[in-house]
Amino acid sequence: MQKVMEMSQQVLDKSFQVQALVEQITRHRSLYYSGKSEIPDLVYDALENELRQIDPGNSVFNDVGTANELVGRQGKIQHLPPMLSLEKSYNFEDLSKFVDQARVVCSEKFDGMALSIEYSTSGALSVASTRGNGAFGENVTSQVKYINAIPKNLADLLKEHVGEKNIRLEIRGEVFFPINEFEKFSDRFDSYRNAVPGTFGRKDVDNASDILSVLGFCAYDFIVKSPEGDWLLLEDRKAALGSWVQSFWSKLQFLEKLGFYTGIEDNNTFLIDNSFELQAKVASVFAREKNHLIDGLVFRLDDELRWENLGHTAHHPRGSLAFKQAGETAQTKILDIETNVGRSGKITFRARLNPVELSGAKISFATLHNADFIEKGLYSPGSLVEIKRSGEVIPSIVRCVEISDIPYSLPASCPCGYALSRVGPDLLCLEKRPCAPKDQESLVHFLAAIDLLGISDKTVVKLVEAGIVKVPADFFRLKTEDLLQIEGFAKKSAEKFVRSFSEKSELSLAAFLTSLGLRRGGKVKCLEVARHFITLEKIRGLAAEDLLQLKGWAEKSSQDFVNSLAERSEWIDGLLDFVKVTPDEFYKKSKTPAGKLNATESSSVESTLAGKNVCITGSLSRPREEYEKMLLNIGAKLASGITSRTHFLVCNEPSGSSKFKKAQELSVPVLTEEEFLLMLNQT
Repeated sequence: MQKVMEMSQQVLDKSFQVQALVEQITRHRSLYYSGKSEIPDLVYDALENELRQIDPGNSVFNDVGTANELVGRQGKIQHLPPMLSLEKSYNFEDLSKFVDQARVVCSEKFDGMALSIEYSTSGALSVASTRGNGAFGENVTSQVKYINAIPKNLADLLKEHVGEKNIRLEIRGEVFFPINEFEKFSDRFDSYRNAVPGTFGRKDVDNASDILSVLGFCAYDFIVKSPEGDWLLLEDRKAALGSWVQSFWSKLQFLEKLGFYTGIEDNNTFLIDNSFELQAKVASVFAREKNHLIDGLVFRLDDELRWENLGHTAHHPRGSLAFKQAGETAQTKILDIETNVGRSGKITFRARLNPVELSGAKISFATLHNADFIEKGLYSPGSLVEIKRSGEVIPSIVRCVEISDIPYSLPASCPCGYALSRVGPDLLCLEKRPCAPKDQESLVHFLAAIDLLGISDKTVVKLVEAGIVKVPADFFRLKTEDLLQIEGFAKKSAEKFVRSFSEKSELSLAAFLTSLGLRRGGKVKCLEVARHFITLEKIRGLAAEDLLQLKGWAEKSSQDFVNSLAERSEWIDGLLDFVKVTPDEFYKKSKTPAGKLNATESSSVESTLAGKNVCITGSLSRPREEYEKMLLNIGAKLASGITSRTHFLVCNEPSGSSKFKKAQELSVPVLTEEEFLLMLNQT
């Protein structure tokens, strides 16, 4: 009887353990897909592995995303075949065995969100959906139509490469946030890795249009369907597309021909015949500098027939494997929890740690994302925590190992003295009256927006604390003798500081608006407003409804912009005593010693380069950032690589670079820097 009771108790304990793990997995999966992830991938994978050991057949493994993902959007889209997840491994021996079985394609596993994009028999984008639970996803067509990196019509390219075919194509891939673009919108998100699902989860698509327009997309497969939507078998696919579907590598090459990014051109996607030198190849991909984050690599059999014959489980295809770096971990104590107030009033937290060596670096700080994260994790000074640093990912706190005897109390008031408000997981200072920390961050933002680099945050703090800078116009009022009173300034550095502001006496309208730190006033939005309304006087007189005529503006974003512009009236009036604001259509920066502006109209330039994608490679006489601004000012774009959608490559001399070869292959015109400058009318 005792033995029976013990067995019953074990069954009961196991049942409770399974239930607890399922609840945690479901909760964290839902948080991730709603853009509010609280734990690193490593911790989430550990939860799944623990459940798999005690209940490998649990139905939770059949759900790829979350049934409630982006609830209430435009309806469910069925995935045929299903969009499965991938089997994961942190073990290099497992990876070597997988690679040695046959030729494989290695590609990056982007830290973004999976999408399915369907094109009709006419080649037009018809519907786009998220992965959802693998069987059904959410309709996000209205969001995807804003993403510039996703082609909206494939008709001409399909005709060019395969002729007239009565087929439908479904492209599958990962939408991601380029790191350099994220910096412009970072104040809208808790973290980089939550930004994409958070953007797609917004109720008002128009309010997210500026973000959606800069997102990247990496295509990793396509499915060929009949006009009725039936999935074609391999032989039928070969009849329709020929050698393009013979292997997975050829499929990726076909995607490149259609204008999709796949990683091939950057050598981030490549073929591997065996495990010889595999470890070195894998390490080089993880270590390579990128404009996006990855959370592993994907290995897939190149032979399409073999891949299909292997089939799949309810969770993953057997012919693919995701390899992740476990990442080095260490334990250390939290010495203190520091807070900062952003210009939006949001309180950010970071843990000051007892310094510890991790992945070859000394780690002294780690992010504590928000108030909710601190409360649920029971983090406080004195807590022993486990931290992780993997590849290019910044150090993160994984869990609390030992709880401190003294709990941490969240701040009740802003350093400015006003009470803080709890808004979801965050604490914010919502006061409209002067708030020194918010104003200080706004001053730092102002300097960055007008491209006045080299002035540190600490210098701004010193000037604010000394009482000689309160608003942006005060920077222009400074004299050398004022700065000599501040610690750290000598005569030469003080003179240079004053001179740097005198050289900023003329600003483009877009740069001026961006510098004000307006709500909904990011760089892209301000450029759009500046180009449409031409003058600052007209913009200051705008009503919210005036902005609604522009693409991507909704009622709330328009009202926020107009209201915050009115709140900045004193700033604007003060700056206009020192700064001339020039309409964007009529200024281009020339490289003169004085850094003055050339007022020549750009109508001729716009007819040539407006709306064009320009890629630049090789050594240049000017910083690439300078050319990017020139292109942006005339409505063109600096592309990161060569695709069928690239209009020009700027290259000073023929080279063996992948971009130059790709340009020749795709017949993309190649310009010298001198020819490019002539087109820009930069004499």
